[in-house]
Amino acid sequence: MVNLTLIIAVPLLAAFSMPLLKKLNNKLPEYTALLVTAFNLFVLISNYQSVMESAQIIELGGWQAPFAINLYVGPLALLAAFLINGSAFIISIYNLSQSYKFNDKFYLLFLMITAGASGMVLTGDLFNLFVFIEITSIAAYSLTIFAGNNSYEASFKYLIIGGIGSVFLLLGIGFTYSAVGSLNLAEIAAEANLINPVLLKTIALLFLVGIGIEAELFPLNFWVPDLYTEAPTAVSAIMSGSVSAAGIYALARVFFTLFPQQEFFSYLLILGALTLIIGELIAYQQENIKRMLAYSSLAQMGLITAVISLGTQAAVEAGLFQLINHSILKVLLFISAGVLISAAGSKKIDDLAGLGLKKPVAAFGFTIAAMGILGVPLLNGFISKFMLINSSLSAGQLLLTALILLAAVIEIAYYLKVVQKLYFEDLKIEVKQTAVITIPVILLTVLIIGLGVYPQLIAGPLDQAAAEILDNSRYIMTVLGGM
Repeated sequence: MVNLTLIIAVPLLAAFSMPLLKKLNNKLPEYTALLVTAFNLFVLISNYQSVMESAQIIELGGWQAPFAINLYVGPLALLAAFLINGSAFIISIYNLSQSYKFNDKFYLLFLMITAGASGMVLTGDLFNLFVFIEITSIAAYSLTIFAGNNSYEASFKYLIIGGIGSVFLLLGIGFTYSAVGSLNLAEIAAEANLINPVLLKTIALLFLVGIGIEAELFPLNFWVPDLYTEAPTAVSAIMSGSVSAAGIYALARVFFTLFPQQEFFSYLLILGALTLIIGELIAYQQENIKRMLAYSSLAQMGLITAVISLGTQAAVEAGLFQLINHSILKVLLFISAGVLISAAGSKKIDDLAGLGLKKPVAAFGFTIAAMGILGVPLLNGFISKFMLINSSLSAGQLLLTALILLAAVIEIAYYLKVVQKLYFEDLKIEVKQTAVITIPVILLTVLIIGLGVYPQLIAGPLDQAAAEILDNSRYIMTVLGGM
């Protein structure tokens, strides 16, 4: 068993070593990023069995919780950390094959965003949640501008919205500390029933705004389409595959732990449903493929939030499975789209016509991921879509079920439009040289088919993760040890 703090510490140490590594060899930064993300996966795998048997509490500084800064690693945090670092590993492989090379500053920020997102899902106190959100956001602002041109505007928009979110989050933390005298999530949860109900609602609203920006919920998400569209493909992929997953985790952890009353989940249900249907309707209208994928990602975040907010074991399992599938599928969609865009020299869907035969690996990667999103049988999305519909019906949420089915129909329309362009229209452009993404496509396709054919691979962890998040008393007892 390897200390889990290393998945935060090692990327940060490697990040700030990048200038030195570049002086030694120009290729060291990109290979270091790959090795660090692979190391993080090794750490997570080595701890898998022990975490599934019993959550790990890591107390820093020689103090016990609630006085220590503590990390809490249970089944849910472990799943989220796998998504974040697995996505980063795949994207690191993709970066090796770029026709142009990023510099050491890119890899410094890339590892910072990986460490920040990992910290968001492992931390057990509110202030460090804020710190890790800030690390992740600052890295994302900076990574976006590597594409040049309109990426500066997209980065600035995210900076402004992120700054507003930080103010709301800090206010929420401040009010919480003034009411409870602690920043430890478990101690706050134990004392939450003593907080004035009006103040508790105010704190919940502040956290909803502060964390909802990272979770990409409507109306806090209008920075997303520009950033996903204008940022380098690797950045769009890690934002969709890692950062959004960390945002959903943080939202679920805070609300299920601190605000388990049903009235608070009604807010999440409404915002999630609005995000789902608005995202899908706008995605259908897009002519830019990256912008289409951006709105599709927004819709998926809304879907996951709405279903998880139902608060049943089946609903939380379905939402978590969809979150896992979203990370896998969106990383493959973005890197495949990136190759197709490079080949065409354009982001317009119409300009991708005929590339199916000229760029078969990228076209296949996009198609298999699109089919996964649509819920085609034998692919991972089929299982999670079935679970989502079944859990919403079981909870008596007929309107949400209808919205999920409507969103699925809209998805069919715009994803099949792209596939039809790739394979059933004549080539219109001169194909340009692009990156080779054979290894990422193979790895992600194996996951897509594997989870679709044999979902039992993840059934146990999903069941444990859902049970953990729904039982905040167990979280309190595990961290505080009966104090």
